[in-house]
Amino acid sequence: MSGLLKLQKPKITRGVRDPYSQIIAVGGGKGGVGKSFLSSNLGIFLANMGFNTVLVDLDLGSANLHTCIGENLPDRGFDDLLLTDSKNLEDVLTTTKIPNLRIVTMADKNFNFTSLNIDKKSQLMSAIFNLKADFVILDLSAGIDDTTIDFFLMAQHQLIAVNPEPSSIENAYRFMKAAFLRKVKRFERQFDLTLLLQKLQANADKYQIRHPVDLLNQLEEHDPEAALALFEQLRKLEFKIVMNQTRTAKDAGLGHSIKSVSHKYFGLPTRFIGYLDYDNAVWQALRKRRPVVLESPQSRLYAQLMTIARGIVSESDVKKAG
Repeated sequence: MSGLLKLQKPKITRGVRDPYSQIIAVGGGKGGVGKSFLSSNLGIFLANMGFNTVLVDLDLGSANLHTCIGENLPDRGFDDLLLTDSKNLEDVLTTTKIPNLRIVTMADKNFNFTSLNIDKKSQLMSAIFNLKADFVILDLSAGIDDTTIDFFLMAQHQLIAVNPEPSSIENAYRFMKAAFLRKVKRFERQFDLTLLLQKLQANADKYQIRHPVDLLNQLEEHDPEAALALFEQLRKLEFKIVMNQTRTAKDAGLGHSIKSVSHKYFGLPTRFIGYLDYDNAVWQALRKRRPVVLESPQSRLYAQLMTIARGIVSESDVKKAG
């Protein structure tokens, strides 16, 4: 993609603006990799640092983020918002026992979340986008459906939780590829690339397109100006890898490998921002309904989570609440 950097006049992009808060999305594709654990403990750290923080449980079918922070299922939630036309998320936020930390989830277990049509999804995304807080953390559901990916793409901090198991790593790559292609699809019409993309994808063998970066290179060759405009948007998709449940130095080192392969396959910024040790303190704290960062403040896990949280704060344009 080096040729793109020589061009100086990308097309003006319509409909692009930043949300009111710093949004952190935690995805990964596979269930059980620790997305809720990472989301909840990051939220606690940020709140304890003095930031107005909101946890958003977007695993609408099996919400459990409240349990991770030792709270009961809230009395109100997304279901109350979606039964109206309101886009004010403040109306359904629930305070927690932790100062500066609020949460919103699906309060009604019987709510038919499969009825989340495009209008309701837009309503929910708008409510999150316009929420005035310092940090909003999105705990995403498993899978790579369009709704999950769209929530991931609205964040400025796009975290990928992965553990050392081959299936987890494979699913992480699938998740990143789905995010890449969804981002391309979002802007293809605006940059008049729809027909060209269809041609290239239909003749992938002819154009030797094996990985997403190959698609970008072909776009650059066929339409440099439009390719630059698209690439400028894609560069905002910066995957931040967090290795969870590491037991050895080799496990932790997988984060660097994933970073390298991701950059090679996607041609986009990818960073390895930290790893979290496997620690029995986690399940022990869950049984007590106590967050591990509050139950075991002397553990290595505490220090590792603090490093990740501080790293996110250091690159965020946000001041402490109050």
